[in-house]
Amino acid sequence: MKKIGLLSLALVLALGTLGIAYAAWTDTITIEGTVNTGTLNIDPVAFSSTYIYKDTDSDEIATYFEVKNALGQVVYFEGTIPEHKVLVASAVSEPDGEDAVSFNYSNLFPCQTLVCDVLLHYDGSVPAKVNDISWEFTGDQGGDWITPLLSGDVVGYARIYDEENEELTDIVVEEGYQLHECDYVLVWLEFHLPQDDTLMNRSATGTATIEVIQWNEYEE
Repeated sequence: MKKIGLLSLALVLALGTLGIAYAAWTDTITIEGTVNTGTLNIDPVAFSSTYIYKDTDSDEIATYFEVKNALGQVVYFEGTIPEHKVLVASAVSEPDGEDAVSFNYSNLFPCQTLVCDVLLHYDGSVPAKVNDISWEFTGDQGGDWITPLLSGDVVGYARIYDEENEELTDIVVEEGYQLHECDYVLVWLEFHLPQDDTLMNRSATGTATIEVIQWNEYEE
């Protein structure tokens, strides 16, 4: 037995000198993940304005309507600007800082239509619902002088615009309407004052708020 033990020890020492080692088999899988969050985003991309001139050569009224893009470039217009003219009234739509637009109606008078509008582009990747859309007028008598004119002499709405066919649709955008990526909404406000002496020398400020919220968080 002593001889066998010595022989085993000698064998282990011999193997050790040969550098032989024992290792388990292994395999590895590496998983790399990428996480992106979505967006809710609505931007003004086009602005329309109306100008009313008096042609000093003929005393006639000349109406000029134009649309500018977000860079301030005129992309569409109707009417002509007289060579000899006086600007009498205007309705100007333009960007007013980030996520804001101004509609400025100046020197309105009866029986002439003046329009401002803004084209909004929804480019959020997450579907959204309109959570609030409303006009509120303040100022001279709280803006109450405008209230009787609404939906008659003063018309405002928001409707889906078909960008591909360049036409306004009959789809009204109101609270609860769902917007998807690449939808366009035209917000329009038109004044056409009647012959009414009580409307002279009035003023008011109007604010329209359009808020979108992710569709699954919207409460009816």
